[in-house]
Amino acid sequence: MSHRRLSTLLPLLLSVLALTRCAPPEASEPDAPLEESTQALSPGGGLRVMTYNIKHGELSSLEAIASVINGQAPDIVALQEVDVLTNRSGKVDQATRLGQLTGMYASFVPSLLSYDGGQYGLTLLSRYPIVSSQRIPLTSAAEQRILALYEVQLDAAHRIPVGVSHFGPTGATERNSQAAEVKAALAGRTWAVFAGDFNATPSESSITSLLQQFTDAWARGGSGSGYTSSASFPTKRIDYVMLGSSWTSPLTASVVGASSQSDHRPVVATLILPWSQTLLGDRTPGTAVQADTKAVEVGVRFRSNVAGTIEALRFYRGTGNANGYVARLWTHSGTLLAQVSVRDGRLPGWQEATLPAPVSITAGTTYVVSYYSSNGQFARDVNGLTNAIVSGNLTAPASASVGGNGVYVYATGGGFPTSSYKDTNYWVDVRFKPAQ
Repeated sequence: MSHRRLSTLLPLLLSVLALTRCAPPEASEPDAPLEESTQALSPGGGLRVMTYNIKHGELSSLEAIASVINGQAPDIVALQEVDVLTNRSGKVDQATRLGQLTGMYASFVPSLLSYDGGQYGLTLLSRYPIVSSQRIPLTSAAEQRILALYEVQLDAAHRIPVGVSHFGPTGATERNSQAAEVKAALAGRTWAVFAGDFNATPSESSITSLLQQFTDAWARGGSGSGYTSSASFPTKRIDYVMLGSSWTSPLTASVVGASSQSDHRPVVATLILPWSQTLLGDRTPGTAVQADTKAVEVGVRFRSNVAGTIEALRFYRGTGNANGYVARLWTHSGTLLAQVSVRDGRLPGWQEATLPAPVSITAGTTYVVSYYSSNGQFARDVNGLTNAIVSGNLTAPASASVGGNGVYVYATGGGFPTSSYKDTNYWVDVRFKPAQ
């Protein structure tokens, strides 16, 4: 992938604008077109958001911190306490370095414009392009606190605001002011994601004030205490992912068991995208190429718990596959609803084809999505559908509950698949948009 960097803002403008460093992901593949970016979503087809106070790498190494981040496969990471070119951190640009170690775009916004020979502040890591950043000073009783406000381009049609902050430690009065200023900056931005170390437990007035405008991802999708500080033996919850009012889809949240890399543990929330859901996201099969070369159509039975439309059909293609495929959508009884030729994409990897016209589906009704491979060698995981796969509104039912799932048929040219073998997951999927 090409390596581009957004230009550094002139020093004379630092008091009013963000100093932003952006590094693209390091990879051997070329950049994907923007309209294809949603094909690389987190497992389950959602947006995975992490917040992590890294204590400028003082307690471990950047490599160890990056390992924690990479282990969670996030799409967006809000980092606090990041050094850039400070003496104490060996003149390392920690934001850029973490971008390199995680293969993500990195954008740094300084809280302190001049600190220990460098700067100190907040960073956003993102798998998606960061198209803008803004430095918004917050009322501070001691050390200057800010809101770093970014815009992230998820795909051609969806750009979301992401706020990162580290509230002050001097008292509730300071944090109340900071919460009010964040609310004002994000007012009307209903797709906002706001994350960071807020130095306040859930019962504090600054948090209850934020909850007038946002929802707490942990309260919606977490289980247990959610304690994040201190990392070695956490006794309080002060790190948050908060969401604007448009984030109404199901979500899950967890605290990562990282006890020694920093003095905080990260929080991760996986948000199901209301406008684009898949069953399998960017998960990969255990067996990407089955040693079977007969012409075959393989598929998966699925349903949604709400009405909506199927926008695209997708499947995982291994290195042994021939070129050219046809993907199909069927009713449970075998009526063909749509079919589309699939343009060969990255190999191995997920292949996706947008339907010429979206197909409406009914809540609670079972459908079949499949694709035809002229030389077999399909992806499969035996027993992969012994239990149901649930992702947002979508479900691939447990095999026994539907008389067999996934399904296949051996036939030149393909056809409606009805046979099942050992509850095998054939890694076929849809992109679904719930009805508004």
